[in-house]
Amino acid sequence: LFWKIHPIIKKYKSIKKEQEKLIKNKEQETWDMMAPLNRLYDWGVFNRMMTQAVPRLEFDPYFTNQRLADLINSYGWDENFSKERSVLFSHSGLINGNPFVIARTRKMEWGTKEYTGELVVKWTTVEYDSDGKKHTRHHSETLRASVHKPYPEYFEKTRLIYGNTAAPDLNFTREKNDDELTVGSRSYKRKLKEIENFSRDLKNDFAMATNEEFEVLFTTTNRNNNQQYFLLFTPLAQENMINIIRDKENGYGDDFQFMKHRKLNTLTADHMQELPLDMNPRMFWNNNYDAAKQIFIETTCENFRAIYFGFAPLLCIPMYQQIRPASAIYGTDIPRQSSYWEHESLANFWGEDKFADASCVTHSILKTTENRKEDGTVEVQVRAYGYRSEPRVDYISKYCSNENYYDVPVKWDEYIPVMGTGVLEMQEDIVDEQPDLDPVARLQETNQKLGALGEGSIFRRHITSRIMR
Repeated sequence: LFWKIHPIIKKYKSIKKEQEKLIKNKEQETWDMMAPLNRLYDWGVFNRMMTQAVPRLEFDPYFTNQRLADLINSYGWDENFSKERSVLFSHSGLINGNPFVIARTRKMEWGTKEYTGELVVKWTTVEYDSDGKKHTRHHSETLRASVHKPYPEYFEKTRLIYGNTAAPDLNFTREKNDDELTVGSRSYKRKLKEIENFSRDLKNDFAMATNEEFEVLFTTTNRNNNQQYFLLFTPLAQENMINIIRDKENGYGDDFQFMKHRKLNTLTADHMQELPLDMNPRMFWNNNYDAAKQIFIETTCENFRAIYFGFAPLLCIPMYQQIRPASAIYGTDIPRQSSYWEHESLANFWGEDKFADASCVTHSILKTTENRKEDGTVEVQVRAYGYRSEPRVDYISKYCSNENYYDVPVKWDEYIPVMGTGVLEMQEDIVDEQPDLDPVARLQETNQKLGALGEGSIFRRHITSRIMR
């Protein structure tokens, strides 16, 4: 039987191997056929589409030092925001001449974690029955204990930061509503009553809008300047805001927080938290034309919708569209030097594991400093702040039913700070010199400036970079 079956098995193994090789070759052919299309995808393709659809919206090639300095000096951006956060990605630019940044950041906050332990206690007792006979009984009980210890927790959040000089003294915070707040509903009436009672309190400098629905849906009882508030939120702006909050068919409804601090506006929308807004062109690469077309259309449409309705609460305010800074009117010469926000984003794109300490067991918060050289390259020092863990044991005294106390061991981890380091070498692409240069040619040109042949380098958002050590 063996001599009959073995040749058959060998034959079909050979056929299978040939078929697998054929499939692999055919698959490679499909990738080769799609290569010209895949090369057309670049980091700026979505930004260009957004600008064509919304001409007042302009994206920067990358987040520049000059854009950051403008936000700080002209609009009062607080740099302390960045000290304990790492930028995962950012898009900056102008909308009607006013600066904006869409950024996703990672932050560490100390939380608590519960650790549990148990101890099995066994003992024997002697009992005598009614006949005087001796009986030995075996008992056991599991004692349990728990401790709560500090634990590093990491949170990621996407924000839209927008600068505008309209209503420069106005501060308020508007939170999203968890209830539907349909006009006439119990929750609507209850909230309206709360606002009316608040407005009647003479201790509060609060003037209620005549549009009650706007006050209920866009509640800002913490606003500090009624005059500037109603200059900003005119009757038209109020109606526009109501429509945005109510719209769940085209938009996302009431899913955003709106904070205004003088000249800075910060919006945090739920629908922007999970989307891949960095728009890595590799997400479009495919060896199937129909699949590539579908992925491109669906992804770009969803991201366009997300960003547009992220801006919608700002676009619905007429005064924000009427005021433009002097730099947008008269122009300014802005050299494109990348900021540390872009450097942190680039380091995170490479991967935090490339810079983390070998003993690190948590996420790392990446921070950077730059050293610009005369040849135009930039050496970026990366510091990765994370934590290693050390096993510890606490003994918790617990009472047992045998009327004794026992120490229950509870194992837990102590998190100790560690810092890893690394160095990126990078160079910005001068996009104005050769605007029609395709991404592959631009990568080769920039790699020559870096003194590399392209091996180990990546090209992202008009910046070529590589890890030095």
